[in-house]
This record gives sequence, structure tokens and C-alpha cells, in this order.
Amino acid sequence: DSNTNPMNWIALWLRLIGFALGVSLFGAVAAEGDPVLLTREHVDLQILYAPGTTNDLYLVARDEDQATNYASTNVVLVVRQAGETVIPPGFEVFGEPGSPFWILPASQDPELLYLGVSAEGLPRNVFAEPLSIQLVHVQAPGWFFVWQFDPGGSLDMKMDSRDGIGPADVIHPIVGSHAHFNWGFSSNGFYDVTVRAEGRLVGAATDLSTAATTFRFAVEPLPPAPPEPASLSHVTASAGQLTCKLSGTAGAVYRLQTSPDLVKWEDGPAGTAEESPVPVSVALPLGAGALFLRAVSP
Repeated sequence: DSNTNPMNWIALWLRLIGFALGVSLFGAVAAEGDPVLLTREHVDLQILYAPGTTNDLYLVARDEDQATNYASTNVVLVVRQAGETVIPPGFEVFGEPGSPFWILPASQDPELLYLGVSAEGLPRNVFAEPLSIQLVHVQAPGWFFVWQFDPGGSLDMKMDSRDGIGPADVIHPIVGSHAHFNWGFSSNGFYDVTVRAEGRLVGAATDLSTAATTFRFAVEPLPPAPPEPASLSHVTASAGQLTCKLSGTAGAVYRLQTSPDLVKWEDGPAGTAEESPVPVSVALPLGAGALFLRAVSP
């Protein structure tokens, strides 16, 4: 039941908005279908080096528990509601103290995704240090942050979309190692976070770069899933009424609209979709010529 199981619900939401799928060229390959939802696993955003391929460098989501790599287009990183907290006083860099805030912590919590950044597997003495993972873009309902605490306990911000995105929003992975960070989100909903990894081969004059790679985070609780597009069928005209049958997401309310020319649309009555098509009707204006009808979600 997609209304009670949050994992099925996320998959339904993604299907409805046309989420694009893909698979990794490296490691185990996920089956085609809904994106893989990672919720509690140890996962690293990992840089891969494949000389002679299109980009030479790639960024994937690696499930360390299953030793499986996923292309960014075939995975959703879930921030479960257990990660919700509030911003404490003294941390105004994240927003107003007392405001809701979601964290995937740098220390492992069995209720949450354990997310790091990895350059393990890259050949040593091939890349000139440091490598970089640069924040490129964030499309989200809130702000996105990545940080650590230094040995003195001070906050060491790595990425911060609140103050704009620029060259300072970068992580420097060390070849052959991985590290964990705190990942912060100022609102629930879907975050599309785009990053790019770069590295320079020893003796080279220019950097190798991955394509801009977008990872999707789903921060719970998620907004209501959008209803399926409505369809109208069995259209008849009688006694000054245009009647048809409405199909769509059960329980979703759709508004009928009419137009004489497909340019100007006027609102008509609303109808609620059910498991089976339901009859709906609009008044036919006196002396009307052609009349077009559609159903839209409010």
C-alpha cells in the first residue's frame, strides 16, 4: 500500500514526476525500474577512474554494505525523519535557532544513512593531490550544508548553499581514503544536489573532470505525491450539458475547464476521481460553437 509504506510512496512519487533512470557502468548493476532507495546503509559518494572512457572520472553512490555502485540517476538518498532536530543557539549559520533541521551525522546512527565521500580504489601516484568535489547547484525547498568539526571543536563548513554557491563549496578527498561528514537540510522535501569531481594526473597541465552529477536526497516527511494526470472519456451532449467520465488518482480533486479556442480557458465545476470513472458535466453556453474540455489538478 503506497499510502502506508514510505518506501513505496517515494517510488510512486518519483514515477509520477518522471524520474529518469540509469545504471552504473562499474560494479554491480541495479535492475531497471524504480530508483533504489538507500535509507540506513553505509554509502559513499565515490570517485571512479576509468581511463579511456568518455569522462575518465565518474561519481557514483557506492553502497558499501552490498559492494554495489549506483549511477546518480538510479538512486535516492533518503534522510529519514529520525534525522530531524532543531537548530541550537550558536549555530545561526544554519538558520534561526529553534527551526527544524535534518542531519545525516558524521558518526554512524543505525536509524540513518551513513554517508561519506570516497577516493578509495583510485591508483596511488597517478593523481596530484588534492582531488576535489565541487558543489555546482542545489534545487531544493531549503538550504543544503556539509560540514565537519575540527580537532578544537569548531565548525568546518565544506558546502553551504545558504550564502550562495562558489569555489569555497568544495570537499578535498584524499586518494586511497574516505571520510564522513555531517549533511544538513533546512527543510523536508526533495533536494537535487549537483556536484562535479576533478583531479589532475601527475605531470598533466589540465584537470580531468566528471560530468556535473546530480544526487537526489529525499528528506522526510515528504510532500504529498502529485496526482496522476486526469483523463476524460465518453463525452456526450444533451439538455444543455456536456457530460463525460473522469479518471485519475482516487481521491484527487480535478477542476474542469472549458475553452472555445484552446487559448483562453475558464474554470468550471470540480470533480473528485474514484477507483472507477465518475461522471462529470459542464453547462453548454447557448449558441456555442466548438467547445473544448479538459481536467486539471488545482
